[in-house]
Amino acid sequence: MKSTCWSCLTVFLLIGCQTQLSEPNAPAEEKTLPVETLTDLDIVQQSTASAIEGPFSKLSQEQILNPDLWSLLRENLALDHELDRRSVQQEIRWFQRNPKYWQRLETRMQNYLPYILEQVMEAHIPAEMALLPIVESALDPHAFSPSGANGLWQFMSPTAKQYGLKINLGYDGRRDIVASTDAAVTYLQHLNKRFDNWLLAVAAYNAGGGTVSKAIRSSSSRDFFALNLPRETRAYVPRLLAMAAIVNNPAKYKVALPNVEMRPSFFVLNLPGPFDIAKIVAISKAPSANIYKWNPALKRSQTPSKGPHRLILPVTALVALTGVQSSEGPKGDALKAQILTLQQDFTATPENERLAWLNIEVRSGQTLSVLAQRYNTDVATLRQANGLKSNRIIIGDGLRVPLSQEAVVKPHSSHSVTHKVRSGDSLWLIAKQYQVGIAELVKENEIGRRATLRIGQEISVPNVKVSMSAFTVDEPPAVMRKIRYRVRNGDSLSRIANKFKIDVPTISNWNDLDPKKYLQPGQLLVLYIDTVGGR
Repeated sequence: MKSTCWSCLTVFLLIGCQTQLSEPNAPAEEKTLPVETLTDLDIVQQSTASAIEGPFSKLSQEQILNPDLWSLLRENLALDHELDRRSVQQEIRWFQRNPKYWQRLETRMQNYLPYILEQVMEAHIPAEMALLPIVESALDPHAFSPSGANGLWQFMSPTAKQYGLKINLGYDGRRDIVASTDAAVTYLQHLNKRFDNWLLAVAAYNAGGGTVSKAIRSSSSRDFFALNLPRETRAYVPRLLAMAAIVNNPAKYKVALPNVEMRPSFFVLNLPGPFDIAKIVAISKAPSANIYKWNPALKRSQTPSKGPHRLILPVTALVALTGVQSSEGPKGDALKAQILTLQQDFTATPENERLAWLNIEVRSGQTLSVLAQRYNTDVATLRQANGLKSNRIIIGDGLRVPLSQEAVVKPHSSHSVTHKVRSGDSLWLIAKQYQVGIAELVKENEIGRRATLRIGQEISVPNVKVSMSAFTVDEPPAVMRKIRYRVRNGDSLSRIANKFKIDVPTISNWNDLDPKKYLQPGQLLVLYIDTVGGR
């Protein structure tokens, strides 16, 4: 992994230095994330900057004193933004007509751009590449495309694996800010080496190297704007150039950029092995919601058994541990000491205390009885732990195996809750969130399955289960993203439902379809995808 300054203990000891292509009329869907900031972090600079090398240590004193990210990015722009091109001007006009686009991304920009820009600068590639994940995903680590691209950098699975990103039942490296940024930077370097042209490299990042090479051969030109490329790619590169042009001179285009400082929002700790999230919560005092938010690659209630063994935490997590109010900010010595203490606490945790559960993948020939014997438990416990109604298990499924009697799930208690409808909610989404059946919601609220929900409407959710386990299993929450899927030749509702792990009646309800009728190629369907549990 490049740039060790962002890993382990030194990652934010210099924190005080403060140092799927969306269509023009439909930017990538996003949810506003809570703002997480600390003040008075300049104290850390005074106590640590002279002694410890960490992130942003290569910045000049002038840049440290003026930590505006846009200024630093502007100084390192390296490409011709092709402002005489009609397609670039068209994209610039879109940004001018949609000034709130930048502001909506302010929190995500502060969360991720400082790290991305630092990695891009360290790799000595054009700073324009730091803007690429904005074009790709609107900086949403849970962004998901109908074709299967995932994460901030929208990697497809084969390319992700080619560049070292792990994807399994418990972890998806495409959503890991550290791993995916490293892979994306390396991929871009390889593409530029192949084409010796950054615009062609960016085009290849979107369309694939083979597509770009074929276009070059057929047109006998290496000018991106002269190539016959897919429509998406022809808009993709101008979108990046337009964004860079605006960053370079926002006043000229009358676009107000959000306030983003060149200061990290997260730090990284190395773990000695896999941990339960419940154990991480106990050690770090950070809420599980924060842990899942900053570690979106996690798909289970544990860090991956085969690595990467690291933990990303927000800087604000240190406030709870230092005992300093967020309005005051953690003092330099307290910050440094707490990072060291956290690392030591995780390292010193005995191996047999790190996990209460083992997440396994069912393999050929395995049965519940075989697994029970192997892991010194019984079939009834395995069924109870995994909510199984029978002894039937399927190859490739994930199973949770308790490693101690303390981890055995005890009976659940149930109660009703009231859910206030938000924008984008549906009965299916509410049922998914609370793990209840749609039929239960329909009966409890005396409404139809296709009822239109109003924002602010209160929905009674019955029989919400509350775990009474002696050991809390805090699974990652569902993260829903809306996509528009274009029906292809050979598609059917059952095939689409199977692909995205949704049921046919739900897709029919979302799109007001008669499930008995055939789909037509080119037909657009609206789908809501759980990017954590559903992929």
